[in-house]
Amino acid sequence: MSQPDRLRPFPFPHTDGLAPLPELAELRRHEPVVRVRLPGGGTAWLVTRHADVRRVLADPRFSRTRATGEQGGGGRRATALPDSILTTDPPDHSRLRRLIAPALTVRSAEAMRDGIAALAHDLLTGVKPTPGPVDLVPHFTRPLPLAVICDLLGTPRVDADRLDAWDNVLRSVTAKNAEVSTAVDEMSTYLAGLIAVKRAHPADDMLSALIAARDDDDRLSEGELISFCVVLLMGGYSTTANRLAGLVHLLLEQPERYRLLCREPGRIPGAVEELLRYAQASVGANMRVATEAVPLGGVTVAEGDAVIALTTSANHDERVYPEPDLLDLTRDTPSHLAFGHGAHFCVGAQLARVQLQEALRALTRLYPGLRAAGPVRWRTGRTSRAPQTLPVTW
Repeated sequence: MSQPDRLRPFPFPHTDGLAPLPELAELRRHEPVVRVRLPGGGTAWLVTRHADVRRVLADPRFSRTRATGEQGGGGRRATALPDSILTTDPPDHSRLRRLIAPALTVRSAEAMRDGIAALAHDLLTGVKPTPGPVDLVPHFTRPLPLAVICDLLGTPRVDADRLDAWDNVLRSVTAKNAEVSTAVDEMSTYLAGLIAVKRAHPADDMLSALIAARDDDDRLSEGELISFCVVLLMGGYSTTANRLAGLVHLLLEQPERYRLLCREPGRIPGAVEELLRYAQASVGANMRVATEAVPLGGVTVAEGDAVIALTTSANHDERVYPEPDLLDLTRDTPSHLAFGHGAHFCVGAQLARVQLQEALRALTRLYPGLRAAGPVRWRTGRTSRAPQTLPVTW
């Protein structure tokens, strides 16, 4: 095992963009499970190969609850949402997931497709050409998924800016604990008020359904109800918004990629999967803590050790994807891990896919001449990588 003072720091330095990191390819070849030092001073095992990442995410001996609570130790900040579905292991996680899964099935996502397509069309046709570049982030890649999740959950669209500001704090890796706590408190107060309105006047939305599960069937605590709303708002739009901006950037980075989808729109669903596989969008995440000693990738992970299952590295594993560092929109992409794996597989994956597909359909149909109009500015200090600005012209 490496000496603590000689551990390499993680996350690794990353230049602007979403291209694969050479450090990860080297680790997959020679040290697929390696100790790293985290920003808070703690240590963790970094897992980089596809099979090992899948195992960590599916094996119940690697606990999400211990990783996000005080038991995680090692200088990691404890979660500010102790009742969140993101912090639980089965069976509690399974109970919570069953409450929202019916609203996020493939069938329900497909039922929303026409509405999402219309919203994408309206947003893009509302963008007026100017003498200078147009930034797609505030005009399209963020408002589209934000409107979708607001409508699904039952949150007024007029509150979008407030939700976005809270999300920025909660996703920051540099925000102080006090700032995070304040954002959580403000968001919880806002949601408590919204819940009171929905209790008095139920509607056909997910929040009203969750309130009914809380009040009528007693399947949720009040804390779980609030945390559910926070997770759905954050995970339901910010992740999708960041991915959409990143995917458009990758397409415009080499214009032939974009022109291919303009010529052959039938390739868009497959192209979305390949873009999701390729993009190195995650800085870290997927932390677990071993509940007992587990052999993994040639080492033994001790009970209490933190483990980071790096899905972005797994998606470039040469054992699974031929020429993994080639972005090939015609690739028949095997199942990737961009939406995770195991019990915490993203419950909204299909809704995200529909949004990404319809966003690219609208872009390529309405603006076949779309092209980059300057350098992208990247978000910094975040748990994921995404363009902060996306200047384009047509």
